Amino acid sequence: MSQTETSTGLPYLGFGLRLRREYMPQVLSERPDVDWFEIISENHLEAKDEQLARLLEIRTSYPLVMHGISLGIGSPWPLDRGYLGKLKRLIDRVEPAWISDHLCWRGADEMHGSLLPLPYSPEMLDHVVTRIQRVQEMLGRQILLENVPSEGLDRSRGMPEAEFIGEVARRSGSLILIDVGNLLSSIRTARMGADDYLSALSPAHIQQIHLGGAVALCGPAADPAAAGEDPVWSLYVRILEMFGPVSTMIEREDTIAPLDEMVQEVSKARCSASTVLSRR
Repeated sequence: MSQTETSTGLPYLGFGLRLRREYMPQVLSERPDVDWFEIISENHLEAKDEQLARLLEIRTSYPLVMHGISLGIGSPWPLDRGYLGKLKRLIDRVEPAWISDHLCWRGADEMHGSLLPLPYSPEMLDHVVTRIQRVQEMLGRQILLENVPSEGLDRSRGMPEAEFIGEVARRSGSLILIDVGNLLSSIRTARMGADDYLSALSPAHIQQIHLGGAVALCGPAADPAAAGEDPVWSLYVRILEMFGPVSTMIEREDTIAPLDEMVQEVSKARCSASTVLSRR
């Protein structure tokens, strides 16, 4: 696979999967037809030598990217330098194509791990941009930040979500990871059209997509009716139509499917997206 550089300055990797621990032996023995893998950073921060050796062996055949869940970039508390130190050591060992986390405020200790949406205010924008810049300095890497669902917050005041996300990327030098399911939830909550949201984002900032819950992927590979009735897939198609090819990770949100089944999903998405992009 050719790693073509995109308008973000990082490569286009094609279609990937989450590299679950259950998949690693089969990946090593069979080398499935997947373009790249994403790992959850926290699952490997304290990895034993054997697990890390497997990961590095996979790295010789596939590009890897790292996706975190603990950064809490919008939190009011100081940055966790211990966590960032461990993350930096893993980055240095794995040498990922890029690293990412979530654009959110992590809850208090009793809510550890909750990915809570931010108030999209000018004050929060200043706060988040400063923290992102510090993180990027500490890690020596540009980071991607993923949109999270915005249910439960009063969005009648403050900045529109897309404007906030775009400004975060522009001012901090970070990039955007679009979770299609989360985006669908946000535009429905805001009662806005997908084009209105997406037009506020710059192609120069969009580096990766998470695509989960797309029914079209689970049905026949060439079923236009199924794809047309699938809001997640339809939104993904619109993103490709507006921004061109974006490195996409296929995921299942409710189960750990067999690796062979997920490889088939990658094949369907790759073929269908190729058809969409050929019409641009």
